[in-house]
Formats: sequence, structure tokens, C-alpha cells
Amino acid sequence: MNPSSMNLNTVEPLTGVNYKKWKQDLEILLGVMDMDLALRTEEPPTPNEGCTSIQRSKHEKWEKSNRICLMIIKRSMTDVVREGFPEATNAKEFMKSIEEKYKESGKTETGNLMNLLTTIRYDGEGSVREYILKVMDIAGKLRILEVPISETFLVHVIMNSLPSSYTQLKVSYNALQAKWDVNELISICVGEEVRIKKDRAEKEKGESVYFVQDRPYEEKLS
Repeated sequence: MNPSSMNLNTVEPLTGVNYKKWKQDLEILLGVMDMDLALRTEEPPTPNEGCTSIQRSKHEKWEKSNRICLMIIKRSMTDVVREGFPEATNAKEFMKSIEEKYKESGKTETGNLMNLLTTIRYDGEGSVREYILKVMDIAGKLRILEVPISETFLVHVIMNSLPSSYTQLKVSYNALQAKWDVNELISICVGEEVRIKKDRAEKEKGESVYFVQDRPYEEKLS
């Protein structure tokens, strides 16, 4: 996602399983808006009669940032999730309380993503490139959750998830000593996809020609 095109509508509301992505998108949005001061710094001293204009201005900027951060944070949470937290007046402390509550949920999210990564299968429909990018996205989310996924392992996962029409490619890969990275795999799979579609089209064309040629003979017998 292009940070410059982000707005509140592009931040997926916080639910029970998307905390990591929600936090990342929220921090990017507030950073692009230049309103993340209250998340990055502690509240400066409250201005008094003897404070300077610079000190007063510094506190006003933090206070504005804190107010907007709180509004956006609360707005980007579902009603059910928001009601699970006490009323907050400090955005930075509010984010810490949310993180504490979602630590356990992170384990659940990790388990769900690991299960998805090891069971996902490509059914041959749609683009193989988009499918591989989807698998890479799952691996990327796991890395954010501090679960390292090596590129070699990811390539094996993708290869094993391809349908039988890619058997020729699988045999070729297993026979090679050299290892492919994911970018090479995408390029090779796209080429194989083109070959498979071409072979399928030629087969269907051949069957169609056979049907057209054979039909008149059947009609003579009737």
C-alpha cells in the first residue's frame, strides 16, 4: 500500500486476529499525517506562568497530536473491541494497553497463519503469480510475528502446493542441484502456466476438430 494514499478508511478495523497489521497501518497513517508525536514522545510539562513560548508551543503540539491519535485509534477499532478497554486520555499509554491485551492473540494468529501456510493449495484457477504472491504475503505476516520463514522453505511449500499439471516442473526442480529463490520460481511457474494453457487449448482444439469431422458419418448411419 502506498503510504501517501492512506487514510482512515484504508486501516482495517482492529478485531481479534489482525493486531500486527492494524498497528502497522495505524502508525503509518499517523506518521503520514504528521500526528504521531504523542505516540513517539512522553507528555511534556504542563505550561505554567513562568514557561517560555517554545515550551507552551511544544505542549500544544503534543496535546493536539494526543487528541487526534486517540480519536483515530478509537475510530479504527470495532465497537466490541473498543468497549473492552477503559476510557483513555493518553494515546501512547492506550497503545501499550492494547499491545498487552493482544500478546496472547498474537500466538493464535501465528498458529492460524502457520496452518494456512502448510495447507494452502493452488487449484489451477486464476493466476499462478497471484497465488505465489498470496503465499509470500502469509510468510511476510509470520515474519512480522517474529516467525522466521526461510526462502528455501517457502519455495518448497509453494512447489508442493502446485497441482498435478505442474508435475513436470516439480520433477525438473527436484533433479536440479541449484536452488531457486522465490522471484525465480514466480518467473518459471508463469512460463509453465503458459505452456499448460497452450497444451490444454491445443487438446481442446483437436477434440473439437475430431467431433466436427466425425459427426457427418454418424448422421449417415441414423
